Amino acid sequence: MGKGKEHMGNTTRARAIDGHVTILAMVLVTTVTEAMLLLLPIYIGAIVDFLPLDAGQVGLLGSADLVGVALGATSGLFWLRKVDWRKTVLAALLVFSIANLCSLGVTAFMPLGSLRLLAGLAAGAAYAVALAGLCDTSHQARNTALMVCGQVIFGAVGIYLLPLVPDALRLDGVYYYMLAWTAITLAVVWFAFPDNPASETVSEPVSLSGYGLPGLLAFGGTGFYFLTVGAVWGYLERIALEAGMTLAEVGATLSLGYIISLAGSFGAAWMGTRYGRAWPMIVTGAVQLFMLFLFTRLDHYDDALGAFLVINAIFQFFWSFIIAYQVVIFNDTDHDGRFIPLYGTAMHIALAIGPFAGAFMIDGDSYRPILWFGMVTLSACYLMFLGSIWRRKRAVEGSL
Repeated sequence: MGKGKEHMGNTTRARAIDGHVTILAMVLVTTVTEAMLLLLPIYIGAIVDFLPLDAGQVGLLGSADLVGVALGATSGLFWLRKVDWRKTVLAALLVFSIANLCSLGVTAFMPLGSLRLLAGLAAGAAYAVALAGLCDTSHQARNTALMVCGQVIFGAVGIYLLPLVPDALRLDGVYYYMLAWTAITLAVVWFAFPDNPASETVSEPVSLSGYGLPGLLAFGGTGFYFLTVGAVWGYLERIALEAGMTLAEVGATLSLGYIISLAGSFGAAWMGTRYGRAWPMIVTGAVQLFMLFLFTRLDHYDDALGAFLVINAIFQFFWSFIIAYQVVIFNDTDHDGRFIPLYGTAMHIALAIGPFAGAFMIDGDSYRPILWFGMVTLSACYLMFLGSIWRRKRAVEGSL
């Protein structure tokens, strides 16, 4: 990827957006707005344990934030390059905080679902701006990898601490945890978030079809990847409990997996695209598929805790490693900096469907069908990303 593609657009603004504190602000925003995804196993577990809801309602509540984020991110197609970014993000994070405050103590399905949808809408708008900003920087692959680092740290701390909260307070503990991080993020955004887009403002409407087959394949690959994550990750706590682990063991193991996965995001930041885009996809896809298969055999191991720790750590390592490459491949199909909100759209629509679909795959007390489903969708994901790389390469060669 050339320098022009890396920072897209006006050179002066692109240089301003490369400041360290500015990048930190954008990383923090892309972290807190993904809070529900990062805490999803604990959140769904708390809903199952403490709210008198059926499987469909649990799935809908687990998906509500993610539906909102998908809609909020999609709306960025129409305004992303036309608004003051700093004011937009501040307003969105304020609404996000209010929705989290109002969720405290709410146990009824409809009021809580409405509040979580509102929180997601606000988070999605802020996420679209911050992700576009990171893709406008000169070192896109490195900075999107740093974004994943921030998300990993957020998730590791939360998934370790929240199971230690007294049972009756765990659901509210999720909201308090998000509020604490959002307060820090608001302070950094106030002082350091860029006011205006780094790319030139473009007024023409954006169309997915206008980005050709590489764009469509990248969109589909992103969707299938996060459909896998939404289904499998959302119920991973339950899968571990089914294998005989305690809640404290699950929380500690998931948190340790998060910490280990930091090496994956740091590895992507260090490696960049020096080995291209296809090989990271091929290696990661093969390893993750094997890990999902091993999850299906978790109750066959003498030491289920040790097996879960190793399998989950490897899966999370490559989860953190590959996200930066997915964003780069997605953004390779972008010509003017407006297609990137569709990454958030594909990601969060799929994440929203995942927990809801997973709820209906549970066979009695067995969560194994979710894992087999994940293997199919993960295979589709990597085939589509590799297809996008191949088609774009052919298009570039054909234009020479």
